[in-house]
Amino acid sequence: MFRAVILCVMLTAMALPSGAAPLEADQLQQRLETVREETGMVALGAVVADADGNILGLAVAGERVKGSGDAVQPGDAWHIGSNTKMLTALLYGRLVEQGEASWGATLPELLPDLADEMDPAWNDVTIEQLLSHRSGLAANPGMMWFLTSRASRDPVETQRTILAKGFLSKPPDGETGTFTYSNLGYMIAGTAIDRIAVRLGYKNYEALFLSTLVPDGEGWGFGPPKEGIEGHVKNLFGRLRGQGKGLEADNPPALAPAGTLHVPLAAHARFLSQFLRPEAIYGKLMTPYPDSTSDYAFGWAVGQHDTLGRYYRHAGSNTMWLSHVTLLPEQGLVIIVNTNQHSEKAGEAMYALAVELAEDLRAAD
Repeated sequence: MFRAVILCVMLTAMALPSGAAPLEADQLQQRLETVREETGMVALGAVVADADGNILGLAVAGERVKGSGDAVQPGDAWHIGSNTKMLTALLYGRLVEQGEASWGATLPELLPDLADEMDPAWNDVTIEQLLSHRSGLAANPGMMWFLTSRASRDPVETQRTILAKGFLSKPPDGETGTFTYSNLGYMIAGTAIDRIAVRLGYKNYEALFLSTLVPDGEGWGFGPPKEGIEGHVKNLFGRLRGQGKGLEADNPPALAPAGTLHVPLAAHARFLSQFLRPEAIYGKLMTPYPDSTSDYAFGWAVGQHDTLGRYYRHAGSNTMWLSHVTLLPEQGLVIIVNTNQHSEKAGEAMYALAVELAEDLRAAD
């Protein structure tokens, strides 16, 4: 079952500080080794970048697969789970900029081929509500879908259409406007993007994403990494074991818009640095929705740290990996900490590590 960890967020409009000094490589490496050993994580990786995408520090520690003796490498790709969501929202925002989509679009407008079969309760639900988890949709498609969809021979875009048709033909499970973290909502947003993709000459959401949003040749892809690191789960005896690189090593492929991306640390950090820049699109994507009383925007949670100021943060896991992303606009920093397993203990240690790295850079600035 897909699992996401949500950590809370708040908007910024301040100028970014000039470049921070790089982290000391040996100290960063030792810190990762210590955290990994204390928590028992198979592998751990961390990267820090500034607002210009310059890498201030990157280190990895541990094994690609437990017991293999095959050391994780700095250029290995990591599964980032729900940290895909902020990028799905960004893709939609780029389509708006290009005049191919619009903010405020309702579900009948987003999915016109399904409009006649939609329950009337969906008529006024907007893309913003899908991307902020306030649509009224359930958290997930349901256990039966997770158990059977990997065996489907239908293209992923067809699977998403069938899923959308099934859920939207009935009234909402929840109350529209109330926050319910929903992978299903992002899948249906992806179903809408599928239609725009076809109109633009692409096969589906995935093809449009990889062809137009992220840089080619930097290791981005959907599903488990094809080589290198594997995600891990515990077996019946409580021992961690690698999950390989096949379909069983991730959630079903049709869940892609909600969270099946993989990417190397440096490429991920460089790309996310754009969210620290004062361009109009990011003001929309990172403004709490529907108003300032919310602590979630479009794929970002929002909050305030006592010494580091405003932060935007998110974490994602498919129960085999865990990825933490933190943006600190007042510090001009992107911090990503990843591991190839999931546990509450690992999550707490990764969060603490991100804060420590940010405070180190702040003290040195």
